[in-house]
This record gives sequence, structure tokens and C-alpha cells, in this order.
Amino acid sequence: MEDPVLSEERVTGTVTTELRITNSDGSIQGDTQGRISYENRGECFFLPYNKDDVEGNVTLRTGDKVSFQIATNPRGNLGATHVRLENPAHPVKYQGVVCSMKESFGFIERADVVKEIFFHFSEAKTNEPLELGDDVEFTIQTRNGKEVACNITTLPSGTVVFEDVCNETVKGQVLKPIERTAPRHQSTDPLPGRIRYRAPDHSEVEIPFGDKDQQGEFTLRHGDWVEFRIATDRRDQLQRATNISLLLESFKVSGERREQGAVAAIKDNYGFIRCADRDARIYFHFNEVLDDTTVVVDTEVEFTVCQDSMSNFTNQKMSAIRIKVVPPGTVVFETIVERNCEGLVTKEPAWGDWSPTKMSKTPDKPIDTGGLVLYTSKDGTKKSIGFSPKSCVGGTLPALGDKVEFNVAQVKRSKELKAVDVRADLSGNSGSLVLPTPVACLPQPSNNVQVVNNNHITVGNSKPAVNGAIHQGYIAALKDGFGFIETHTHDSEVFFHFSNFEGDASSLELGCEVEYTVGSRTSSGGSCASAENVNILQKGTIAPHVTIGEEILSGKVVRPLRSVNPEQAAYCGVITTALTDEEGATYDFGITGLSNKRELLQVGDPVQFQVDSEGRAVNISAVRKKKKSTVDSIKGQFGFLSYELEEGKKLFFHITEVKDGTNLQAGDSVEFVVVTNQRNGKSFACNVSKLP
Repeated sequence: MEDPVLSEERVTGTVTTELRITNSDGSIQGDTQGRISYENRGECFFLPYNKDDVEGNVTLRTGDKVSFQIATNPRGNLGATHVRLENPAHPVKYQGVVCSMKESFGFIERADVVKEIFFHFSEAKTNEPLELGDDVEFTIQTRNGKEVACNITTLPSGTVVFEDVCNETVKGQVLKPIERTAPRHQSTDPLPGRIRYRAPDHSEVEIPFGDKDQQGEFTLRHGDWVEFRIATDRRDQLQRATNISLLLESFKVSGERREQGAVAAIKDNYGFIRCADRDARIYFHFNEVLDDTTVVVDTEVEFTVCQDSMSNFTNQKMSAIRIKVVPPGTVVFETIVERNCEGLVTKEPAWGDWSPTKMSKTPDKPIDTGGLVLYTSKDGTKKSIGFSPKSCVGGTLPALGDKVEFNVAQVKRSKELKAVDVRADLSGNSGSLVLPTPVACLPQPSNNVQVVNNNHITVGNSKPAVNGAIHQGYIAALKDGFGFIETHTHDSEVFFHFSNFEGDASSLELGCEVEYTVGSRTSSGGSCASAENVNILQKGTIAPHVTIGEEILSGKVVRPLRSVNPEQAAYCGVITTALTDEEGATYDFGITGLSNKRELLQVGDPVQFQVDSEGRAVNISAVRKKKKSTVDSIKGQFGFLSYELEEGKKLFFHITEVKDGTNLQAGDSVEFVVVTNQRNGKSFACNVSKLP
């Protein structure tokens, strides 16, 4: 049989008769063929069509506007074929969720089929702008041969449900974990992970999972035993694993080395662990904690150490992953090897070189300026053993020549011996000292020593002199291997090298409080001041008396910080409340005044701020319009957004600009602001936050 001849052009018409409908009892309702009317040169024609002639999974209703091609069969009869719905007379309502948004358009994930549909912001019939994640209802029209969502209205949150989650918990084994770091070639698979489990019929089944299906963002490895639930997509019945939790038996079968320690420091969303078996502090991110336990300083933990995924060959940074909180008393840093020893103090601790505010990298390690005890060991030999002031018990500190009782402990990570639980025998001894508070432990100034106040700040010139006095300030800039400290008076800065920081340099953050001494260094321009013996201070140590006014002011930057414009002579920045040409008040600010310490404030930037009791601008935040887009790619320490200021150029951002240290991946929806550096004209995204 010959194929019908089709018209070259499509024509439009109206459905006048619907196709027949087969009822549940098998009876047929309506005509066996549908009818479409169309006009040609003033005459009206009615063309038949069958079910196979309709494009797409749609049901045509009387009054629907359609387009089609005219088919002429070998007998000369005409009919409609390739019928496409253009404008329904009674539009069908569809539901979905807004899944991505650009400048003036976006896409909705449909609830009826596994498919996204385009929409323009002008089609939103809502009082408030649409946002990512909104549940919506819409109709579908065909424009330029493509389906688009129209007449969009919002639905109550939770109305649209894509999947059903089984209540039964299933046990399985990870075959393919999700790579948290961005691969060189981005994967297009939305469910790249794989888990194998045994089905009720005892067959082995592989099930996929995505990056949001874990109960937490901890690291999963091949071979891990996990528990999960099965989610079934209502649209295509595809199953995936979700609510995935790691079973502790994984550590027994994996053979991985588990270490123990205690949390030594906590920042916004990361911290450092003092290890029991290695002389180091290990970085960790809160994402790696396996349960919902709140981690605080001194929390005892068990973990696995691996090379940080963001480090490279030249800087192989180690980090703790798969962190399990253990009961207090589980972790042992030192073991008692001798008890009830007696000896004589041959050296007192040197209080002048000890500051309880310093964060020692190895707090358990005896230092050269600690005390010494001479005693006879259990093998009969005389030995000297060190002890620190923190090892003393009771209300007194043993003095030179005092008889003391103590225990001998061995530090696990260094195998070093030290005296602990040191108790002075005060009978007939008048030379003992009452254990002082940390402030009283500082050396008292003599006539030939520069006076230092209670906060250890040199009185007089705001620029620190090159001497042994202890100064305080704030981290103002961090570069590759060095940085700058803003003095406590906020009007100058001091260079320091990371080698002069007594701790892990990765723990340094902009704005954190530090104490330091000042030495000198030689550069091409001669000799200049350099900070040495840099230690982190507890937040609030410097200027605790300063208060902040409640009024929020608006202004603009008239001079940036010197870190933004190194060519200017003055260090501090200046804000004025004069938004036009009239006169207004001006306020100085430093690194501590910025709400976001990485904010690049430039001349002319509008800001909001408050004023502290010293007349300085604080809590400064730039007033910038927020944008929304998606992550295009991640490349190590930086990435690009699907946002173009110039054609073909994606917007750059650095990982440090991501709020809360969130791990971003290609396709994630984000909110950000665009900043243009006035010195080089380059634009980048800052204040990047992941949208739910």
C-alpha cells in the first residue's frame, strides 16, 4: 500500500469531534474517528484523524486549537496527520517544582513525567517572585514547536510529591561511592553512586543513589556496609537508595586504620583534632561527623586520617574523615608507667616564658622552661624529669628544693616521659608559692623594661617597637606563606611569616585575634618590623570594653583598606554617611569592622554599618543586589557559575567565598553577589551560598 502524500506546510484548525473512548467494560464511547475543521479560501473543511495521527501523549478535546499536515491517500481522500496540540480549549493543569532559574527564565521539574519544562518569568501569576523549590501549578502551550509552562501559580509547600519512600530499612554494601571532589570531566548521571543489596527473593540487586541521599555528607568508601531506604519515583517507577547511614561494622571489614583524639579547636564549620598517637593537629570538617552529636572542644572522637581532597602534591594536607564521637574517657593520651614517686625540685617553671593564652601546638610536651624533678627510678638510677605548671595539683606551686610526690606518665604520641600529678610536700617549707592566676603569671615590669598594660599591649606609640614586649592585633591579610597583622589601634599593619606562627597556619582566619612579639627582617628596601611568636587568642580578649551602638547607618566607602589598594599611604578605610554632595560624618574602619572579613569594599560601594564606643565603623556589610544561578564547574580551589557578564565568559568564584564551607558541585543552585575589582576590571562572585 502506497504512503499518503503530505502537504508541505502545516495548517491550523479546531477539533470538532473527539476520538472514541474505550470504557472500562470494553464498550466504545463516541466516534471511531475524530474530526478537525479548518478554513481554506473561505471554505470550511472537516478532516478525519485517528489516534496514531496525534503527536505526544495528549488527549484532544472539542475546541482545542491544533496544527497538522494534510495527508492525501492513494484514493484521493484527505485526512489530518501529525496533529499537534497548540492551545487547549480547556487547559489541563500540571504540577511541578521550580528547579532552576536564570535572569528572566527558568525550568520546572514536572510531576507527571521525568522531564523539565521551560518558563518565562512573565508567565508567573503570583504576587511574589518565584523562588527555587516552589511547588507550582501550570498549563502547557506549544510555542515555536516547543512546550512551555504558562499561567503559573504557586501551591502550598509539600503539595508536589515525586516519590514514595519505603518504611523498611535495607542493608547493603557500597559498590561505587560518590566522588566529592569535582572530576576532570563532569558526570551527567544525577545518581552516580551504587549500592548492592539482597532482595527478598535472595537475588542481588544494584540500586543507584545521589549526593543528597546520605544522612550527612561524610565520606563513603567502596565496600562500606550501609543502611538505607528505597525511594520509588511515581513518574517512571525508578528506584534509588536514600536516607543512607554508615554502619560501624564497616570499619572492621575495611581494615582502615582508626585513630583517636580530642577536639582541640572549633571554628565556624570546621575544627582541629589533637591526636593521641601522632604529634600533630588534624583538620576536620563538621560534614565528616557520622551522627548529629554536637562537637565541642574536648569532645573525644575516633576517625580515619587521609590526604585532604583539596590539597596538592606540594602541600599534602591531612584531614580527619568518618568521625565517630566516643564516650568521655575513651581516648588515652598518656599512660602512667610509675606511681608514687618522690623527688626534689631542681628547677622551677619559668613563668616569664609561659602564657596560658597561647595555643600550644603540643600542649602535653614538656618545654625547656618547665620545672625539673630529680628522683630515683624503679631501676635504681637517678633521673631528671620535666613537669609543667599544669601538672601540679593542690593550691601551691613547688619551689626550688621542695620535696614532691608525683607519677610518671609516658606520652603516647612522642614516647616522652613527664611528671604528672605533682604534689608539693609543704611541711616546714615556707618557700612555696601560691599558684597564681594566668594574669598574675606575667612578668612584672622593671625600671628598664617598657611598660605593658593588662592586655599585654605596649603603652605609647601605636606602631610596635622592635623588642620583646607582647603585642596584640588582628589577622588582616593571608597570602601564600605569609600575612599581615592589624595592630590593636587599627592604624597600621605588621608583616609575619607562617613559620613564625606557633600552630597550624591553616587554622588562621581573617579577623582572628593574636598576640605576638616584634623583631626585624631584612628586605630589598632595608630592615622593617616583622611579627614573631604569633599565637591565636581567644575571641574577645582584645578591647573587651568596647560596645556597639544599636543604630544602623547607611553610607559609602571613600577610602578602602590598604589590602584592597596597596598604593595608598593610610592603612585604615573610611566610610562617610554623605551619600550625595552634602557633608556627612566619617568613620574609620579596619579588618574587624567587616561583617564578612573577605568582603572587597571599594571606593563608592554603598554600605550599612554600626558605630562602636570608640567611634569606629563596625558590622559593615555591602549593599549589593543578589543574583541566582547554578554552578557550571568546580576546579580545585575555584569554580565557575552559569552566569555571563560577557558573552562566553562564565563568572569566576573562589572556594573561600562559599558560605559555611559548603561543598558545591556542578548543577547546584546558588545565590551570590557580583563584585568588580576597580584596579583590574575583573569581576567575580562573592558571598556564594547554596540554595536548598
